[in-house]
Amino acid sequence: MPIRTDPHFIGRAWITPADDVVAGHSGTWTITYEVGAYGYDERARLKIATRLACDWGTPQFTDAKARNYATVRVESKSPTATASLAWEPRGYARPWFKCFVVTLGGGSLYPGDKFHVTIGDTSGGSPGARAQTFRERGLEFRVLVDPFGTEIYTALAASPSLNVIGGGLHRLVAVAPTTVRAGEPFDAVVKVEDVWGNPAERFDGELRLTTAGAPLEGLPPTVRIRRGERAVVRLSGLRLAQAGEESRIVVSFGFHRDDSNIIRALAEGEPKTWWGDLHGQTGETVGTGTLDEYFTFGRDVALLDAMCHQANDFQVSGEQWQRLGETVGRYHEDGRSVVLMGYEWSGMTPGGGDRNVVFKGDAAALHRSSHAEVDDASDMETDCFPVTELYARFRGRDDVMLIPHVGGRYADILGFHDPELERLVEIYSDWGRFEWLFEDALRQGYKVGVVANSDGHKGRPGASHPGAATFGAYGGLTCVLADTLTRDGVFDALRARRCYAVSAAQRIHVTLAVNGLVIGSEGRLEAGQPVRITGRVVGTGPIERIDVFRGIDVIQTISPYTAASFDKSNRYRVAWAGSRVRGRDRLTRWDGHIELSAGKIVQATPWAMENPEKGIVQHVPTQVTFVSNTTGDDDGIDLKLEAPADVLLKLRTPVIDLDVMLIDLSDGATRTFPAGGVDLRVFMRRLPARDLTSDLAVDVTETPPGGACHAYWIRVTQEDGAQAWTSPVYLVA
Repeated sequence: MPIRTDPHFIGRAWITPADDVVAGHSGTWTITYEVGAYGYDERARLKIATRLACDWGTPQFTDAKARNYATVRVESKSPTATASLAWEPRGYARPWFKCFVVTLGGGSLYPGDKFHVTIGDTSGGSPGARAQTFRERGLEFRVLVDPFGTEIYTALAASPSLNVIGGGLHRLVAVAPTTVRAGEPFDAVVKVEDVWGNPAERFDGELRLTTAGAPLEGLPPTVRIRRGERAVVRLSGLRLAQAGEESRIVVSFGFHRDDSNIIRALAEGEPKTWWGDLHGQTGETVGTGTLDEYFTFGRDVALLDAMCHQANDFQVSGEQWQRLGETVGRYHEDGRSVVLMGYEWSGMTPGGGDRNVVFKGDAAALHRSSHAEVDDASDMETDCFPVTELYARFRGRDDVMLIPHVGGRYADILGFHDPELERLVEIYSDWGRFEWLFEDALRQGYKVGVVANSDGHKGRPGASHPGAATFGAYGGLTCVLADTLTRDGVFDALRARRCYAVSAAQRIHVTLAVNGLVIGSEGRLEAGQPVRITGRVVGTGPIERIDVFRGIDVIQTISPYTAASFDKSNRYRVAWAGSRVRGRDRLTRWDGHIELSAGKIVQATPWAMENPEKGIVQHVPTQVTFVSNTTGDDDGIDLKLEAPADVLLKLRTPVIDLDVMLIDLSDGATRTFPAGGVDLRVFMRRLPARDLTSDLAVDVTETPPGGACHAYWIRVTQEDGAQAWTSPVYLVA
């Protein structure tokens, strides 16, 4: 409905205070709306909306002493006017889903009257509201007015906004390339992150830099960071002198320390590796931040070699598509930063489900699944739905690929698959872990590789922490084996499956060969011929195990531990994983407790929990109470016990209840208890007292059973829960 949107007619709004907000901190903010010349009709409503990715604490209206308490007050010439306040998590059109809803009652409002919505009202004893957990310049509280009570809303021309900035020191991070060429300069990054994973902006100090391993030429002894700066320092001109040398950068400040991933100077014949995050969104569609902020963060903060922006197609206008192409062109630079053009084909699961569309060059055509949020229908004939129409449109091209993935509309690869276009599947992202998608492909006999990305919506490609709302995991990375850092080199390697996936942005270094063939290859296998799988894994932390697979079957597990490794250990892990369903409702709540029938829980530590608001809420001598959810990923508690071997370890959750004798865990083997859903399970093990290592070799030989094709791959699991998955080598009989 056309109305006059001049502030004189529809009003204006502001927020108090309007100062910078430290991410995740608690406070009180009041958004005031002043009624315009139209007035405001009795029973009409007003909405204050934030974007899907915004994770400001969910408001509540019943407990004035609890966190995130919110109130509304009306200031009016009408003595009988009242206002009520509610919360609608899907209260307006995408991406402005999350809405405070003010409903006017008891009379109409006059020009100059006001609504005051207080977020984090402390007048009744509340500690305030928890602010958004990630950095954002210009976080908008979009005020949507409906003066006439028509339920047709108009956005104010100038809605209130705030800047959210990084906090203080929580952890140090050092990131480097995993492979370099001897004598050639390379860059690394050291940074300070706050508790939510943002680059800190409230840190002042000098970081100390050393090496573990071979000396690094050009490494300064210290770097200085000043309060107010983004706490990220790029270290340029570093070198390893000799082929085969290995080193790590060690950054420290007081008792804080981090060791980088391994940096290896390549020996003759070893493949060069590059790190990419090929899947994320910005404020162009359903995410936050600008395209410039997105690509700058990936290149300069996360030290990515390759990137791709993946906007939901049904929200991309022709103007936006052109703007993306221009921005990609500005940020792509062969040899420094490969930026690929792409979009997300976002058809519903019954029509195929989400696919990333990635182009090799500039010949990038946008074929949407629909025009759901695109007003200009002049190019609607270019839409492709279901995904089989997209297959037909791209058939015969070797400069475009589709990557099925799981996010909102999970990919159905059982019903829809094109072997030429779909060479990869994404099995890990901010949304969780989805090994089932890979397993579906292997069961069907598809020849696919694996990637992991962030699918982040917060403008942090390559370092996409989950925050406190929709996303459940710390985003992944894809390692690409390519000779050169060029569009052709990266794209061709991905299309050839020469890549592997890692979780939680951990740059685990994996080398693997199957009968001498590198990751992603396809080879021949004679009848009765043995298969030898060889390689090496260098983790970012101690390695728990390496599972060697033929198809979906584990043929051998490699562990650094022996029976002696667990002698006299009083440390145990109780963990859980999986998801309820494949779709959007996959998040599974495990809130519960662990209890000992006798003895004492001396220490309890959250394990693999990446959301600071999850974890242990109470610890008494015989019980630990926790809050946790999983979206396919793992969570757990590490325990240090003083207890006899015959005590019961009890787990109580909404998903499953278990009683396990401590003596049954004594040998260090993992005991797994299925719990339904999509690989819902509990797993428990005794932790080793010694023999921890981050460097483990692979050397497995087997003679496979008969069959047309065998897929050999490995899965690496670190003690901290981080994982890596290689694309298979396919041996065809």
